[in-house]
Amino acid sequence: MRATVVIPTLNARTLLTETLEHLEGQTVEHDTVVVDNASSDGTADWLGERFPRVRVVPLRANLGFGRAVNRGVEEVTTDVVVLLNNDVLCPPAFLEALLAPFADPGVHMVAGVLLQHDRPHLVDSAGIELDRTLRSWDALWNRPVEELAGAHAPVGPCGGAAAYRTDAFREVGGFDDAFFAYWEDVDLALRLRLAGRSCVRAAAARALHKHGQTVGAASPRQRELEAFGRGYVLARYRVARRSLALRTAVALLDWPVLLVHLLLRREAAPIRERRRGTREGLAQEPLRAPFELATVSVAEALRRQADLVRLRATGALPTHFDQSEPGVG
Repeated sequence: MRATVVIPTLNARTLLTETLEHLEGQTVEHDTVVVDNASSDGTADWLGERFPRVRVVPLRANLGFGRAVNRGVEEVTTDVVVLLNNDVLCPPAFLEALLAPFADPGVHMVAGVLLQHDRPHLVDSAGIELDRTLRSWDALWNRPVEELAGAHAPVGPCGGAAAYRTDAFREVGGFDDAFFAYWEDVDLALRLRLAGRSCVRAAAARALHKHGQTVGAASPRQRELEAFGRGYVLARYRVARRSLALRTAVALLDWPVLLVHLLLRREAAPIRERRRGTREGLAQEPLRAPFELATVSVAEALRRQADLVRLRATGALPTHFDQSEPGVG
């Protein structure tokens, strides 16, 4: 089965070179589309010279992650579309392993496994899992690779290493244009699952992820995008309206973080963006919240959040938790 790899990028020629060089060494034939989010470093022209077999889609403005991917998927003629971040290094058998599950016609999404580049014995993301508030978590994040064996299937793939049947991706409309970056892969996975599409993990499809190398340290803009996406998903799926218990869980998980931004960082923008995301989500046709897909309890989510705070306070948090999404900013 032939696939097309779609990679959004922005001013990241060095990273993109490594990613494309690794793709050239794959054991299966494939097509590659790079969507250039209006780079100012001559990326589009350089790609034509350095990687003439790569199809380049130059954009006149930075559309963000999901909208750039949607534009790239318009160029896809293969049965499967693979999404890859521009800071992922794939060993030769990566694509072959990622595509293998599609031999089963009942499989519509496949999650690859991203390993932490500087600590490749640890998982960066093995797909998306959800808690009861539909908050997303990177499955097996920071856990030993050995724990992949026997781990439950993810809700959907992380957008950094994902494969979809092209017709399934298109039938649900691809990524929602409301998102600039963050949460678009979660929303797409939810809509595909609501449409009866399934997801499996290709545990053997492992790649190294230089997560966050594109733009450096966390920014206020990153926190705004995260807040918007969370508000939009909560509103679109009407999560908080389901019960008082869920509203309480959302408040416990989300508002301490937003208050830290406001009181310690003096940033009111994340709260404004959260409200804007809520308004825009409520303006859309409501979708059923698939709570049955949740595998992380609220208690476990709170524990994980406490662990993140502890790791950040001690300086032990891997840098990607404070980074922007590759290819967008």
